[in-house]
Amino acid sequence: CSVNELVVLLVEVELLEALDGLIWLRTGHQVASRFNLNQSTVSRNSKKCAQEFGLSLVRRRSEWSIDGDPTLLNLERYVHQVSRWRQNKLLRLEAQHWSAPFLCSPIPSGWISGNLNYLEYERPLKLLKERVIDAWITSYPDALSDDDPDFTAIHLSRLPMLLVVQEGHPLLKLGSQITFEDVARFPFLPLPSGSFPKVQVVLEKLGLWPTTSGPTEFAWRGRSDIADLMVGFSTPLTLPLYGESYRALPLQVPVVVGDALVVAREWVDSIQIRELVSLLRSRLATLATTAAGVEVLYDSPLSECCPALTN
Repeated sequence: CSVNELVVLLVEVELLEALDGLIWLRTGHQVASRFNLNQSTVSRNSKKCAQEFGLSLVRRRSEWSIDGDPTLLNLERYVHQVSRWRQNKLLRLEAQHWSAPFLCSPIPSGWISGNLNYLEYERPLKLLKERVIDAWITSYPDALSDDDPDFTAIHLSRLPMLLVVQEGHPLLKLGSQITFEDVARFPFLPLPSGSFPKVQVVLEKLGLWPTTSGPTEFAWRGRSDIADLMVGFSTPLTLPLYGESYRALPLQVPVVVGDALVVAREWVDSIQIRELVSLLRSRLATLATTAAGVEVLYDSPLSECCPALTN
């Protein structure tokens, strides 16, 4: 059915803001601060909104979700999203943990920011596809399938992946003679399996994907110095986030990463997205002047994007 036919389903904006805000931002405090509400209103309105659609609001492993058939709710979300875009209301922007400090600070005008702390792609992609959020800055090559019929990824940058360790780490003593086999003997900064599947495939082939049960992790378990000896994953932009005491290992990891803005295809040519993309590329271009290896992509069609994996 059309948007005009769906208008009759509308609940009050404040009700759906509370429900979707809680699902998106996780706590009543965060919702209250973003939408200028008080926490008691958030709690009351979110429960009322769920009840309007015959649904239950439940919390599982620190995430809020709904139980029941969400068909009508998702139609309602679409109507509210159309209203946000067409009436130039504040839009909702989420980003991966490592992209946020550079691309979302300060938050672009016309947008509300999420918690900006995701370390995986499934949850924010679900929020985007359910129209809870309006745009999402994620990581290439795990951004989105190029043949997705409803959403598209606007590619912003390409960067080399770095392996980083603290000063004084034994691996730094190997200099240019270091190999991936040497690195694989040390513990890694843990990441959930499946959090970034395309990158994970490459790192697993090199023996560099962190696990909690592999022989390397077992050998280091219980060591008081395990944090000092961990190997982390980074890029030229995110290396400073580790602190001044961290150094990149002299190895070329055979995977190209980057940033991409994912949005519904129907809004990709909107003034809001054009202005946001221009701002994000401008911020990346400024950062590229001091960070080696950062490539900013301008008007790069999906079919011409750089390959994720290198030979």
